[in-house]
Amino acid sequence: MKSANLAKLLKVLANPTRLEILALCLSRERTSKELREKLGVSKPLLISHLRKLLNFDLLEYRAELDEEKLVVRKYYRTKVFEICVNRDVLGEIAEKLEETED
Repeated sequence: MKSANLAKLLKVLANPTRLEILALCLSRERTSKELREKLGVSKPLLISHLRKLLNFDLLEYRAELDEEKLVVRKYYRTKVFEICVNRDVLGEIAEKLEETED
């Protein structure tokens, strides 16, 4: 992973609200309404957080039509992911930086 991408990912995960969203969606699927109520955030703010988590493939959803109300509901769940930043990862970044110096 490039250093810029790793930094962006870590920035996404550094936000407490986004960590709370991942934690809430870990054990079961949640709708945006459930998440807004649990977290006490506005709909636009929640959508912004969800978009960032979806863009980094940390969260996924399934859509379901509520035929009675004629609306599509999205059910969010945390995807399985693993992040490892160790000497090898940092070494690869350093190697690429040193190559550009030559």
